[in-house]
Amino acid sequence: DASLVEYFSAGDRLVAAVITRDEIQILPVTVLSRVAHFLQLLRFQLSKFRMGNEYVRRFEEPLLRATHSHLEALYGELIAPLRPFFQGKHLIVVPHGPLHFLPFHALRNGEEYLCDSFTVSYAPSATVFCWCQEKPASASASSLVFGIADERAPQILQESQSVAALLPHSSLHVGDHATAAVLRQKGPQSGLLHLATHGVYRQDNPMFSGIRLGDGYLNLYDLYQMRLDAKLVTLSGCATGMNFVAAGDELLGLQRGLFCAGATTLLLSLWDVHDQSTSQLMQLFYREFLGTANMAGALQHAMQELRQQNPHPYFWAPFVLVGKLSDSARLT
Repeated sequence: DASLVEYFSAGDRLVAAVITRDEIQILPVTVLSRVAHFLQLLRFQLSKFRMGNEYVRRFEEPLLRATHSHLEALYGELIAPLRPFFQGKHLIVVPHGPLHFLPFHALRNGEEYLCDSFTVSYAPSATVFCWCQEKPASASASSLVFGIADERAPQILQESQSVAALLPHSSLHVGDHATAAVLRQKGPQSGLLHLATHGVYRQDNPMFSGIRLGDGYLNLYDLYQMRLDAKLVTLSGCATGMNFVAAGDELLGLQRGLFCAGATTLLLSLWDVHDQSTSQLMQLFYREFLGTANMAGALQHAMQELRQQNPHPYFWAPFVLVGKLSDSARLT
């Protein structure tokens, strides 16, 4: 049982459709400009982590309090008016406009985050969500893992090695060996694809957004011409889930390119991620996922575990699951 929430705007008013097994409710939510203001404040708090570890350690408590305040305000604006109409234990969120950059799963109600009450996944639209559900999941048991480390993220190598050790029938390629040619050759035969690398989001020209490989960058144009049949594609680098929201709420970014290439579920980041915590989260996620085949449940479990060590949402909440819900069969 699940509920799908799709937001849309009418002028400055934000409205939501809440769809459950039993009914469809069209409900007024709030004023879009208020949400945009709180979202800007939240993104400002997250941006402070670029100031370095010493700054973060010194102001750890004020950073957490300010972030909690903004997440609680956004919960009150976006979730509280709709919460009585939710059914089931899973929530599918279809954002609109600036909401595409918001971690709904980290919205906070008192001492509880939304991801404590529901497993949460996302979709760029209800139509794309339905398409993902109807597309058969890959039957391939093989996995392809890329790791391209640099001075900003040296733990990518350890992450890719750990993930490759966990995944079934994995093929690991790191550094200069993680090339576009290997991705084109082995990608179509891989059921699971994990790319531990940086993403580049080009707001000035979203079509040139890309992911760094060992021999250059793979951009949106390249993805349009590539064929992938993976049941899950994970991009565990910086801002791999960022999109440009064009007219008609059309998304231009890596998310769109990967869906066009044939992937059915994506695990992407909304902001520049922390190297060490991302490595830990990925290992926690895959261990749970391989045992249950429940992607949303595995991500919920990984976030809750990591939150015990790193309570600030910057560390545990950057990743979003987009697309198809879990398959019922266990992975071996």
